[in-house]
Amino acid sequence: MGAEGRVHPLTLFRELFRFLGMDVYGPLRILLFVGELFRLLLLLGVFTVLGPLHEISGGGLANRLFPYVVYVVPHALFPLMTYFVWIRLSLYRSYIPLYIAGKTISLVSLIGWAFFSLQGIISTLHIGTRNMLGFILLLTATDAFSIFGGVLLQSKISRMNRFVAQVGGGI
Repeated sequence: MGAEGRVHPLTLFRELFRFLGMDVYGPLRILLFVGELFRLLLLLGVFTVLGPLHEISGGGLANRLFPYVVYVVPHALFPLMTYFVWIRLSLYRSYIPLYIAGKTISLVSLIGWAFFSLQGIISTLHIGTRNMLGFILLLTATDAFSIFGGVLLQSKISRMNRFVAQVGGGI
């Protein structure tokens, strides 16, 4: 309440969003979560398609893919992190800088892997250069989208917190 007994509009919006179970960051957080799920499935698909073309000891697809799925497992933390940020931003917003750092490391390592391994993968697996470059470009684009979304979310939270601190109160 202000000095004249009026309620600040920001307080009204905040209470309305709480009542509806939403907040102003909801759409961006949902996009980050869906983007990370897409990226994880794409990565799993890449390792499925690019896995060794021969079968190992008659076990079929499971034996063929298991050693390569190990590379995908750490990336499962990113959808999990964005899920928690989506569900409870107030509790998990301090993890957004860690998310941005992890996605940056992921992007840099993907570019390094592509630079040093691309020709060998193409010649070994007999796939087209355009197909491989398409996979790498799509993975790079999802990482760049995630970094941009994380930075945008962090800056929006910082601006909102500064504004609320000036008006009085807190999120």
